[in-house]
Amino acid sequence: MSRKRISKKELKEDAFVSGAFEASHYVQEHLGKIIGGIIGVLVLVGLSWMYVNFRAEARADAAVAMFKAEGLYLNRQYALAAADFENIADDYSGTDQGRKAVYFAADSYYNSGDYDRAMELFNRFSDDSDSDEPLMVNVLIGIGACHEQFEEYSQAIDYYSRALESAQFDFQKIEALSCLSRAYRLTGQDEEAIVTLSRIIDNYPDNQRSGEFIEIRAELRAAALAG
Repeated sequence: MSRKRISKKELKEDAFVSGAFEASHYVQEHLGKIIGGIIGVLVLVGLSWMYVNFRAEARADAAVAMFKAEGLYLNRQYALAAADFENIADDYSGTDQGRKAVYFAADSYYNSGDYDRAMELFNRFSDDSDSDEPLMVNVLIGIGACHEQFEEYSQAIDYYSRALESAQFDFQKIEALSCLSRAYRLTGQDEEAIVTLSRIIDNYPDNQRSGEFIEIRAELRAAALAG
């Protein structure tokens, strides 16, 4: 019997049928896995959407809470503001608002006279932040101010000096130098205080507190001459 020759068309059709059969067979054998995979992808997509939506809602809620706490802060209701900022820091941990709330809680506690809690939160913010964090200069000054309140003047001078080294803007440098001069005066280091005040007066003559610094320097010089 002669072998029938198979045409190219028949080859194509046969390949299609074979492929379709194999695909059908694969689907039948692995239907559970395929459905599970599809469900898994859908669940993953759904969870991703829920996470993004939750993050957006969390940011919005945190922004509203921050606005309320900032109002208390601006009205000098520091104890109330501190409590609200700390709640935001805990409730919205991981968001930008939550992280910034740690700093503002620390600053509010300082202004309310709770220097221990202020120190804890300033250090918490410092530990959780990079060195290039814009608020880091404020944090270093805040920690120094807490040490100053505890009459730990050498530590205060150290933190004020670190703040001065990190400062990028004139207003930050002026604040750090002002704090340094005060700490020097409190420890009887009047000569260092005069030098520090002169740096402000000579380098930043147009700052709004220039007259104040000139007056303090004059008093220190007069006291030195009298002594």
